[in-house]
Amino acid sequence: MLMNKIHVYWWALNAQGEIDNYGDILAPFLAEKLSGKKVVKVSHPMQRWYKWFIKHYITVGSIICAASKNSIVWGSGIIKKNENVRAAKFVAVRGPRTRKRLLELGYQVPEVYGDPALLLPKFISNVKEEKYALGIIPHYVDYDAIVARFKDDTTIKVINLMTNDVVKTTQEILECQQIISSSLHGVIVSHAYEIPALWVKFSNKVSGDNVKFYDYFESLNITYHQEFFINPSESSIVDFEKLLSENTSVLLPSKDKLIQTQEALFASCPFKK
Repeated sequence: MLMNKIHVYWWALNAQGEIDNYGDILAPFLAEKLSGKKVVKVSHPMQRWYKWFIKHYITVGSIICAASKNSIVWGSGIIKKNENVRAAKFVAVRGPRTRKRLLELGYQVPEVYGDPALLLPKFISNVKEEKYALGIIPHYVDYDAIVARFKDDTTIKVINLMTNDVVKTTQEILECQQIISSSLHGVIVSHAYEIPALWVKFSNKVSGDNVKFYDYFESLNITYHQEFFINPSESSIVDFEKLLSENTSVLLPSKDKLIQTQEALFASCPFKK
């Protein structure tokens, strides 16, 4: 019965239920929790049935370019500054840069910002077991280099974002006092739980032109004046600690701004039960 199902599109490297990128599988996890319905994976919004007949949602991730006229976009964003995006229904977007691009394309977009991952604490409790002074969350393209460098350091937790267990991976983030991350969702989830987090680049392998990071940061009034590039093979925990101590202004959004963004995003959710 359609009434008990919700159709959601998300980027996937593998089949549903298999190990995949944490940031991407947050989409079905949150859709199920927020709606109370069974999530059906949309093959692609431009596929004939979805384009013409079946209402569906585009939420977590830089996947707004996949939208079709039957898509409802809530919290997604662009991956490139000049992304081409088709007309859809936009109820919230990840940040001001996504909205600016959509306005340039002539679409109507409310000024409601936020990545849906900011709502994770509603469903996975904020119980911190701080076992590590520092957590490193490499984007999956950077994981092997980081593990090779820090596998023998017991004071650092290297978190593997290739997972099929959202709860377990989130709890691993909660074990860390501070976070260094080359993954956008590594930063976002840390912020959701008020864990200080710094965005760094371990390589130039992450897709896009970095607009997704600035889009998110601007949604929470965080201003990065520079980017931090770290060569994993030449870095140490001392380097990370120095970076964190010298850049405290970008590690967390203000509590008021975070709560305001979470509340507005939740209020705008088009499928919450």
